[in-house]
Amino acid sequence: MRTLFFIFMILCIINFCFPKFGWYLRYGWISRGETEPSRPYMAMVRMTSLLMLLVAFTLTMA
Repeated sequence: MRTLFFIFMILCIINFCFPKFGWYLRYGWISRGETEPSRPYMAMVRMTSLLMLLVAFTLTMA
C-alpha cells in the first residue's frame, strides 16, 4: 500500500510541476506538437493536483 501511495504522490507532484507533460502524454502526441494546452486547462490541472496532494496528506495523517 505504501508503494502505491508513493507512486501516486510522485505522479501528482510531476503533474503539479509540469502540467504540460501530462497534457502531451494524453493529447499532444495526437497533434504532434502543433497545438499547446490552454491556460485555463493548465490552471485546472495544477489545482486538481494540489487538491489530490492535500487529500493524500490528510489521509496519511489520520
